[in-house]
Amino acid sequence: MQPDSRLALAGIISIILAFALIIAALLLPGAIRRAPPGHPQGVAHSHGSSGDPVHSSSSSDAGAMSTGQRNRLIRLHNLQNSNWAWHTSLSDHRLVVFYGNPLSAVMGPIGRYSDSDLIARLREQGQVYADLDPAHPVALALDYVTPIVQPVAMDDGTWTYHMPQASIEHYIALANANHALFFFDMQVGHSTVQREVERVWPYLERPGVDLTLDPEFDMPPGAIPDQVFGHMSAAEINWAIDKLSNLVLSEHLPPKILIIHQFREEMLPDWQKIKVKPGVQVITCVDGFGPPNTKIDDYRMFDKEQLIQYPGMKLFYDLDKPLMSPQDVLALDPPPMMVMYQ
Repeated sequence: MQPDSRLALAGIISIILAFALIIAALLLPGAIRRAPPGHPQGVAHSHGSSGDPVHSSSSSDAGAMSTGQRNRLIRLHNLQNSNWAWHTSLSDHRLVVFYGNPLSAVMGPIGRYSDSDLIARLREQGQVYADLDPAHPVALALDYVTPIVQPVAMDDGTWTYHMPQASIEHYIALANANHALFFFDMQVGHSTVQREVERVWPYLERPGVDLTLDPEFDMPPGAIPDQVFGHMSAAEINWAIDKLSNLVLSEHLPPKILIIHQFREEMLPDWQKIKVKPGVQVITCVDGFGPPNTKIDDYRMFDKEQLIQYPGMKLFYDLDKPLMSPQDVLALDPPPMMVMYQ
């Protein structure tokens, strides 16, 4: 049986188990205690004089569901409602992705359009590729930039700004409700890959939420973003791959996708040491704006001669002069399995 077939079978089994565990949790006496009006289901709170919530120590809480059990059921619920995510595999599908940040129209489509217009335009762009290459059905995605590098130092010394939780939740929900993947696109600045991935790890535990790393903004000591090009080591990337692989295999999740941006050799100085692991699909995304001949040269180097696993291309609606057409993109050798638009 092929690896993708095994993952698909594991997904079906996980969904069946999810139903069974949720039903069991509902039927077992005392497993979930009905909370008084105004309190979250299964959690009892009282309030001290400061108004801060304090967990009750009453013996009546003995039958209440633990936080771990509750979180497990939430994960199972997410898994149950993500059947579509199991059908996205880069051996069969092509990703069409919109890049950006909701605070900046300059950064890409995510900050340029309303929710409905964003999804409509993404679908329209994806349909062009689906029509040109019916053998590879299109899967859609939003590539949401956070953290974002800053031109000045921040209080935590990372030179990055982190988007608020409400915005992240909004765009994850928007993407997944439309059967589109959501990617955290990380500009780590003077932070680390480990620190930033751990920061969003609860989101990455969900099906349909994936990861993008941008070596351009992984800054060496003392460097100012946008004045110096950064680089990312294979050790940093392998740490992320290992963590995602362990998550997929232990929690029986759909495969995770890791996108790595690159447009200069020194951005991935030891790319040969990057190791692909089960449950993680790695895309090298040729980044950088410019005329088609320059982008094609970069693609030939990074997505053919130095290909890690799957090839990808990033296009800039406003900065690429002229913008490569989808026909031109699919004529690349090999054809990219991901096309991202900024």
